[in-house]
Amino acid sequence: MKRRSLLVFLILIFVFSVRIFSQQAPSAGALRDYVGLINQTYHPGIVAYFEKIKIELEKNGQNNAAKSIDLFLKGATGSGFVIAGAAGNFYVVTNYHVIQQAHTLSITFERQDGFKRQFENLIVIAADEELDLALLAFPAANKPSSGLSLLNRLVDEGEDVYAAGFPVLGTTPLWQFSRGMVSNSSARFPKSLNDETLMGPFIQHTAQIDPGNSGGPLLVIQRNAVSGYAVAGINTLSALRRQTANYAIPASAAQTFINAAINQRPETYRDALDKRIDKFLQGLGEYRAVYPHIVEYLSSVCVGENAEYALSEMYDRGKASVRMAFIEKCEDSVVGAIGYAVAWTIENSLRAGQQGPIRASLKEVTGSGEEYTVTFNINNKDVSSIWIREYGNWRIKSFGSIAAGDSSLISRKEAGRKATENLRIDASIQIEAGYANLFEKAPSALYFSLNLYSIMGLNLYYVDSDFWCIGLFIGYSWGIPAGNFGFMPYVRIGPNYMNDKGFKAYDKINFAAGFPIAFSGQVGLKITTSYVPGLFVGAAYQLSIFDLALDYNKLMKQGLSFTAGYAF
Repeated sequence: MKRRSLLVFLILIFVFSVRIFSQQAPSAGALRDYVGLINQTYHPGIVAYFEKIKIELEKNGQNNAAKSIDLFLKGATGSGFVIAGAAGNFYVVTNYHVIQQAHTLSITFERQDGFKRQFENLIVIAADEELDLALLAFPAANKPSSGLSLLNRLVDEGEDVYAAGFPVLGTTPLWQFSRGMVSNSSARFPKSLNDETLMGPFIQHTAQIDPGNSGGPLLVIQRNAVSGYAVAGINTLSALRRQTANYAIPASAAQTFINAAINQRPETYRDALDKRIDKFLQGLGEYRAVYPHIVEYLSSVCVGENAEYALSEMYDRGKASVRMAFIEKCEDSVVGAIGYAVAWTIENSLRAGQQGPIRASLKEVTGSGEEYTVTFNINNKDVSSIWIREYGNWRIKSFGSIAAGDSSLISRKEAGRKATENLRIDASIQIEAGYANLFEKAPSALYFSLNLYSIMGLNLYYVDSDFWCIGLFIGYSWGIPAGNFGFMPYVRIGPNYMNDKGFKAYDKINFAAGFPIAFSGQVGLKITTSYVPGLFVGAAYQLSIFDLALDYNKLMKQGLSFTAGYAF
């Protein structure tokens, strides 16, 4: 009896031990071969633009700001993982926002001993902006030998889950493996406060997620898998002002996306292009600014090649609301904000100063394969664009002449800006001198004028010691650049004191009326050229409006001056 009890006791201990062991998670070390750090580099046009800014910052001694550009140019990072496909192919799954607007992509796997293996020049074969998923392929000559598998069942609420990826500590991505549980197996919620369209379903879980985890896998234990885990979802976002409310795209949605991406056929490309063009045209006809719509169709090539010119145009011509939208977008994505600038430049060129919806229709589509030329009729003008397949979707490579990657636009704009600077139409100080005809008072006089900040100054008419007139004025001047010439029309008004020995007015009752003071108005035009910076010629007409003198007929009524001057 004792032996039997002892045997039962030993069996119970063994079963309990096996049970305890089975609940323990497998080692996460093997996951490091399948979960990697994705790094993107930006288009050379974007890099060149920020390098120019960096040089200017360093010249001005703003070294910290220059270093921040270095950090930005290292490229954005995120997480991704390898899955096995059919016929021995392997792919990387990640979020769309991790690879958005990337020029090149790489993934790096880091083992516990610090050894790193990197795969460069990953190919984006498909991306879905709404699902926030992207599928990447390895170059044929360099690819891994195994991958993770997707879970083929739904997760249960309360089930243990694990998150793996490379969140950022400061500016350094570090491997992180965390544990949590499913708190909602099918979470749905509105897109925004202004859009009640439901997103989801998502797996809501409590495993730790930090910036940089995006695109990494949400895992469950699966003993028969190579790594000991299967992918239940793709971590994509976290809730604000909520504790441990993180969300993953279910593996079932990812599997549907992957199957569709792998099985794409060239014969369906044209149909997909026609649908994209239809949606593009529909968005142009809205009664609002449409650049947030246009940006959804721009390729990374279009954004990169037109970045510098578009940012310059937006800064020079965009309204405050446009610049504010750009700043707000920068908080989310700098490259995405540059896309806003390029899209705004396209919209601005299409409108050409017109208000209301843009009248656009399709005229012609020509091409084949993965590049087509699409001609639109927009506001009664033909506009040609080139569409390419990027990230498995049709996007705009160039649009008209304003977004065609034409570097001469920048050089011409810079030349125009330099010419405008040389015109000095906004100079703080302008002095001029010349000849004046005072009509009834004197046929010939010298004329001098000093203008400060284009709004105030003084002028002097001098005939001889017996007659001269000095006045103060306020006014406004318009600077109108026209290539290498500038025009500065202006208006002025102010009091003028006249020293005139021939004027002898005196009134015992109203002494003030005996002073030779008149209020005059003046209109004039100055013309300058960038060929001789600062030099200008001008002409002005001055007329006394009213005066304090008793004998108005003896005061100077009007004058016409011709001058030459210099602007500082």
